[in-house]
Amino acid sequence: MHRSYFFGVIAITLFCLLFIIVSMWRQVSPTTTATPIAQHPVAPYSSAIAALGITEPSSGNIFIGSPINRIVSSVAVNVGDKVKKNDVLFSLEDGDLMAQFVAQEVAYEIAVAQLDRLEALPEPEDLAIAQAAVKNAKAQLQLSKEQYEMVQGLQDSRAISQEEYNRRLFTYEQAQAKWQQAHADLEKVRSGAWQPDLFIARLQTLQAKANAERAEQDLLRTVIRAPIDATVLQIKIHAGEYLPPNTTQSPIMVLGNIDEMYVRASINQFDAPFFRPEAKAVAYLQGDPSVQLSLEFVRMEPYLVSKQNLTNELTEKVDTRVLQVIYRIAKEHPPIFVGQQLDVFIEAGNR
Repeated sequence: MHRSYFFGVIAITLFCLLFIIVSMWRQVSPTTTATPIAQHPVAPYSSAIAALGITEPSSGNIFIGSPINRIVSSVAVNVGDKVKKNDVLFSLEDGDLMAQFVAQEVAYEIAVAQLDRLEALPEPEDLAIAQAAVKNAKAQLQLSKEQYEMVQGLQDSRAISQEEYNRRLFTYEQAQAKWQQAHADLEKVRSGAWQPDLFIARLQTLQAKANAERAEQDLLRTVIRAPIDATVLQIKIHAGEYLPPNTTQSPIMVLGNIDEMYVRASINQFDAPFFRPEAKAVAYLQGDPSVQLSLEFVRMEPYLVSKQNLTNELTEKVDTRVLQVIYRIAKEHPPIFVGQQLDVFIEAGNR
């Protein structure tokens, strides 16, 4: 029994020793390292500024908005369509605005007709009536005058009563007044419309025209058109939907001219003093450093802004500001999408 126990202890000891030797051998043996799928690009310059670039259209991203909030009646374009300036992008429902526009147009036509009628005065019919009234009043005046002068010429005052004398005198004076009134009416008709009436009618016409033009503009604002020749990059609306109250935070449609692609490079504020506009610059596609893109300087925006695009590097500073420089991607280049990130290297000045 003691003999078997002794051999058991020896077997366990040998097994433990073998386990330790194998473990130590695995630790010291060379291990195979996996080759990373994406290689990081290397700056082609001895001294370079590294920046993160974001591709964008040469026109910049144009966020389409709407001056009014209404239900979308139709969307005239699709993502990827090329549009010309003033092409219809989408339309809003406009039934009530169309009715209001028609009503204002009719009101303007009525105001114009009233003004034309006043400016056309005197009318031939009114002038003929006024002239006839003057002739009639003149004839009545002549008759009453003769009858009055007849009683005035009597030598014997007893031949006619005082009442008859007074009646003929009153008739003559009344005929004089009617003739003067008819003559004044004729002059009024001949002079045309009263100037204050014309002034008021002209103002009413201008007001009606302004109301009609305002109604037309309200109607035109329901049709949203392309501001430039561009490509439709994104659409977030559909027919039947109500436009969001704030389209600046979430644009309903994005346009851009992608015939030329630009790169917006964000240079860290600590590297900004070494930037020179005439310096050479290149960019690499992230994930494929074999594709090198030549860059041409376009402009820079001298106002430093907060960093918005991050590289997710452990050593990256996120609480700094950046200088944004715009480059044009020169000559032919492989397919690049708007918003794609690039690794940008800019030849640096003396550090």
